[in-house]
Amino acid sequence: MLRVKELREEKGLNMRQTAISLGIPYTTYISYEKGEREPNSEMLISLADFFNCSIDYLLGRSEERIDEEVLGKALSVDNDLLAKHGNLYEAQKAQAERDAGLSIEELFCQTVSRPEIEHITKYRTLDGYGKRAVDEILKIEYERCSTHAEAEPTIKIKHSIYKASAGFGFDLEDRDEWDEIEIPDTPEANEADFAVTIYGNSMEPIYHDSDIVLVKIQDRVNIGETGIFIVNGQGFIKQYGGDRLISVNSDYEDIVFSEGDFIKCAGKVIGTVKAS
Repeated sequence: MLRVKELREEKGLNMRQTAISLGIPYTTYISYEKGEREPNSEMLISLADFFNCSIDYLLGRSEERIDEEVLGKALSVDNDLLAKHGNLYEAQKAQAERDAGLSIEELFCQTVSRPEIEHITKYRTLDGYGKRAVDEILKIEYERCSTHAEAEPTIKIKHSIYKASAGFGFDLEDRDEWDEIEIPDTPEANEADFAVTIYGNSMEPIYHDSDIVLVKIQDRVNIGETGIFIVNGQGFIKQYGGDRLISVNSDYEDIVFSEGDFIKCAGKVIGTVKAS
């Protein structure tokens, strides 16, 4: 059973004050105290930090109010902020807001924790071999974590097996004419219906050979806009010119429409896939 009521009363707060401090609806907090609703894992952490206790103590599973995890958090928070706010939850928020504007040197001076000081002290006692070993492990782990943290989110999108500009015909409903590729998750990628790879350089310098363009399905584009067009069974990426398809590269002639030509707009080009 959650001990939130007794912990709240111990702090001299009413339910509304507690809900406001935690940034949650008043009715949600009431449901916690009444046992009508179970907080999720993220909320359990916030409650434990707010009441300066372990999660097990909060849940009534332990009589030990402070454990190593709580002590570790307390050591990583500025003592002045902890004393000012009285709980880990608000002290951590205040420290995060403060640290956002600090330089690395200022941040180190104000936020270095006791365990980090112990690591530095131990490092200084090592000989040259030991320091090189620690440095190498630190480098490897830093690169691993940095690469993981900086990895861009991706989405999958339908991709034509045919290339635009070299000449092809494809049916937007034919599933055999498509494969699927993974691309960076961007607003343009989410708006696009499919992607096409360009063959040739008739649209340089805007689009280049082997570029992958994002296309939104529509049966017409405005004059001057770039689209994917099928002319007599051949596919092209061109600018629409009203009575012709325009090649940006002056080395290539425009495709002028003639009577009896079959012309279809497969979609508007709305962007390119950026290399990840």
